[in-house]
Amino acid sequence: MLNFTYVNPTKIIFGKDQIQALNDELKPYQNETILLVYGQSSIKKLGIYETILAIAKSLNITVEEEAGVRPNPDLSSVLSGRKTCIDKEVKFILAAGGGSVIDCAKAIAFSATIENEDDVWPIFLNQNQATHAIPLGVVLTLAATGSESNGNAVITNDKTAEKRIAGYPFTYPKFAIIDPTYTMSVDTHYAIAGVIDITMHVLEQYFSPTTRTETSDYMSLGILKSVMENTERMRQDPNDYDTRANLSWAATVGLNWILQQGKVGDWATHRLSYPITQYFGTTHGYALTSIFIAWMRLALKYNPEIMTWRLQRLGKEIFNVSDPETVIETLKDYYQSLGAPTSLTDAKITIDDAIVDKMVDHALKLGHLGNVFTIDPDRAKELYHLAK
Repeated sequence: MLNFTYVNPTKIIFGKDQIQALNDELKPYQNETILLVYGQSSIKKLGIYETILAIAKSLNITVEEEAGVRPNPDLSSVLSGRKTCIDKEVKFILAAGGGSVIDCAKAIAFSATIENEDDVWPIFLNQNQATHAIPLGVVLTLAATGSESNGNAVITNDKTAEKRIAGYPFTYPKFAIIDPTYTMSVDTHYAIAGVIDITMHVLEQYFSPTTRTETSDYMSLGILKSVMENTERMRQDPNDYDTRANLSWAATVGLNWILQQGKVGDWATHRLSYPITQYFGTTHGYALTSIFIAWMRLALKYNPEIMTWRLQRLGKEIFNVSDPETVIETLKDYYQSLGAPTSLTDAKITIDDAIVDKMVDHALKLGHLGNVFTIDPDRAKELYHLAK
């Protein structure tokens, strides 16, 4: 187990009707201007939009808006929000929505401190660095990404056909209001994709080359058990509050970095999935499952010592099986039971050598990939072809 220092500054405000706590959280910005970042129409249907405006009005806060943020938000939304922040002297950013909205808000928050617009995208290419950000808060509507209590922002650049991540300690939200009732409005496709995203965040941290991490490992496996149990309950009764509450809390804990303390995670599957989403429009969670089975098989091939005991521990605790290959097949069956693709063919994606070369270049452009086993261009090609 490795040394670590763990700090998570995000204040979690969890439960029914906690939107009213927004009044106290916005009081420091009385008589100032804030930027409200949101997606399509969900926050208006849920009444969140009207509540935010009413609270802001009571505090004499001017609300500017960056609306229409899409899934896998494009750089154009970031730059639009950045311009508003600079022009209107925005003092606080409020993201109301799911992970894509939150990621966009974080990127706006640090890009607004960058003097030249042309220097923003290089931050996502590790060619430039931000040093501070406008503070931000979150009203969450989807249990999935965990973005409400970490500093990461994943942004797509349509002009360059790239999807990249940047993150800083100063882009952790100051607070996150998590009312699980909001997640009941999410359609089944995205609700299941969100569940898959939670499990993949946990598994990317569970599969680690670091040894003697039992505390973290069993925390991870406990979250997986809860997610699987409550996913089945959600499928039976989508409107059960406690089910949604457990899934919402699992999403937050799944990526607030508590599970990765004292160890290194892998995260190769996430990086390798980005070009799948970018080139084929596959929903993030489903892009992950389309290649994760192939990743596990290659990890077992190239690092059998680590993967054997990690798969055995996972299998014994979750599925009551212990043979590593059987564990992989059982996890594959589980994802298929959710209607998720476990290969590129399942995801209705056809690849040839030319597109694989582009995907490999995209995934490996920022250098080192994989910690359980190192993925170079040849291994990345092997993985994509194995995932066919």
